[in-house]
Amino acid sequence: MRVRWIPAWAVALTLVLAVGGWLRVEAAAHHGRFLSADERAYAKLAAGLSAGHGYNGPQMTDPLHWPPGTPMVFAAARLGSGARAGELGPPAVYRAQAVVGILLIAAVFALAALLAGPWAGVAAAAGVALYPPLVLASGDLVTEPLGALTLVTGMLALVWAWRAPSWPRFALAGGALGVAVLVRPDLLVVPFALALLVAVTQRTRRAGVGMGAGAAYLTGALLAIAPWSAYATQRRGAFVPVTTSSWSTLFVGTYLPGDGRIFGLREKLGPVARAHNPRIRRVADANLRSEWILDAVAARRPGLAREAALRRETLANLRRFAIGRPAAYAGMEVRKLGRMWLGYDRGTHHGRRAWVLVVHLLLVAGALAGLLAGLLRARRPALWAIVTTLLLATAVSAFFVAEARQSARLIPLLVAGGAAGAVLARRETLTAQGRGPAARNGPPPASGGAPFRPPPAGTGRAAARDR
Repeated sequence: MRVRWIPAWAVALTLVLAVGGWLRVEAAAHHGRFLSADERAYAKLAAGLSAGHGYNGPQMTDPLHWPPGTPMVFAAARLGSGARAGELGPPAVYRAQAVVGILLIAAVFALAALLAGPWAGVAAAAGVALYPPLVLASGDLVTEPLGALTLVTGMLALVWAWRAPSWPRFALAGGALGVAVLVRPDLLVVPFALALLVAVTQRTRRAGVGMGAGAAYLTGALLAIAPWSAYATQRRGAFVPVTTSSWSTLFVGTYLPGDGRIFGLREKLGPVARAHNPRIRRVADANLRSEWILDAVAARRPGLAREAALRRETLANLRRFAIGRPAAYAGMEVRKLGRMWLGYDRGTHHGRRAWVLVVHLLLVAGALAGLLAGLLRARRPALWAIVTTLLLATAVSAFFVAEARQSARLIPLLVAGGAAGAVLARRETLTAQGRGPAARNGPPPASGGAPFRPPPAGTGRAAARDR
């Protein structure tokens, strides 16, 4: 019987998936008992959905403050698991987090492999599989794993559309990114920018695709978001693109005395919140809920509804600090960027570890160097799409509340782009020197990335190295 040759990259990928999967299953099995405010909100919404009570949770005044993607996945995990109605963190939900994490490893491999070949995919998958914050996230009820998975999947769909351009493909790719927006609404501006990039890259292609590709991409994204937006708008009685959290989060992000973060807000406005609500007068600053503080802020404008009052207060912050103290405000924005990218997400239950910080910084620096090298040497549209997404997501986070957890969902995309960019840059360098495969076989197609084909059965290791 003939034994087919198994490529080395497939063996390596299997090992990466096994190790990454085991780490996530262990994290999910040994999760902590304490739930943060956001975790409790996602868990309550999931319990309400699985019990048939709609998008509601007990003692929640504004369920639409939280995006629907993560609660829906948690609700699906609860169905048929035997979870009790009042149980916020049943084992099935943590198992779902582990599955999402494993799928993320596979998606990162697929994206990098589609761009630059299987070994680039294996390298990217290994970086994500072993990245400690994403491992530990399987033991937390947070949106970062699902946000990263849907974002990488959306980019993978766009690369797939670029390889054989057509309006239906670009519409499907836009729809995939629209799903990511339903998980992380701060990505809402990204479909518009990528639609423009698609239109620019397709403007010189044959008739039948052309500039309409960008419109198809944007339409697909908006159609994916539209049903939820229509539901939230009808329920709220005012337009809601994805969530109602914009002005409350913006107030925190623009409040200079609190340095644009929740901890600073509690310290500076804790006394105001306790004066407004005597029932919490014995609650320490560290235990104050942000909604209590924002209620006190909104009460400064008694003639307005809460959202309208927070909008007025946010605009007042911008006048007072961004315009009145521009240097100090710019310094706050720089510190936000530092918190976002120079620190790592510690999750809910985990202390700071110096070695994890070193791993984080090395991974981010290496991935960024590879991505920039690919941009300079290969200039593939997909690399520009990755950079555009990362820059826009970072800018939006810096304007709102930028913390390390905002970068956690972006790091898999950065790692995939970095691994692919490094391989593509090296390939272009060898080609320029007349030693690369493109110099012998002609240039790769003008799509999101060079074609990736597994080696045919019966080929040897020397042929694999040539590829």
